[in-house]
Amino acid sequence: MPDGKPSPRQTVILAAGNGYRLGALGQDLPKPLLRVGGRPLIEHALGQAAAAGCEEAIVVLGHAADQIEGQLARIATPLRIQVVLNPEYHLPNGMSLLAAEPFAEERFFLQMADHVFNEPVLHRLTDPSLDGAARLLVDHSPRDLDEADATKVRIREGRVTAIGKEVLPFDAVDAGCFLLDRRVFGALRAVQGEAASVSAGMEQLASARALAPIPLEGVIWVDVDTPSDWERAEALLK
Repeated sequence: MPDGKPSPRQTVILAAGNGYRLGALGQDLPKPLLRVGGRPLIEHALGQAAAAGCEEAIVVLGHAADQIEGQLARIATPLRIQVVLNPEYHLPNGMSLLAAEPFAEERFFLQMADHVFNEPVLHRLTDPSLDGAARLLVDHSPRDLDEADATKVRIREGRVTAIGKEVLPFDAVDAGCFLLDRRVFGALRAVQGEAASVSAGMEQLASARALAPIPLEGVIWVDVDTPSDWERAEALLK
């Protein structure tokens, strides 16, 4: 049944990591400030949220937080920006999502700061004909797939049943954009003793058949982790 709920007006953007795999390409810049298509990665993420009708962005910072916060103050955006610090940014990224819990509304988008898309995508998660499950954008035919590094998804009867880097066989790849509600924080706390990743929290939702895959057909995207990823993202935006 349709969930009858309005589209989220808030997004949470995870931007706390080290970005060490970019090596010298980062030129001492924290990863969210790496420019792709002439704009910092974090600005691309904010643009996605604004295009989806968001009014507020909760940006979780850790590594080089002061430097990124300074750049955020200079970005022209209609969004209200709330910065949250995750002192445990060296741990898996679910800890950054947990840091946002006190500020999160009942429903919100979740974005990774290092994902670049060739068009707005978050609105695809808001289909009112779907039920109240959490939602994840998935790519059934990803380009230039690094299978070992990709977060893979298994799908059965319209629900994600498994998610993680070790999932085999798999049907699609996690594209790093979610529509969630506050159930996710309980899911993360259930695995927090293992220093929870976002994927581990999603695995908890998947085990309860509470995570729906939303296909990302016709969209090109890049998860910018390495210098070769950056080159593909630059080519995409040209």
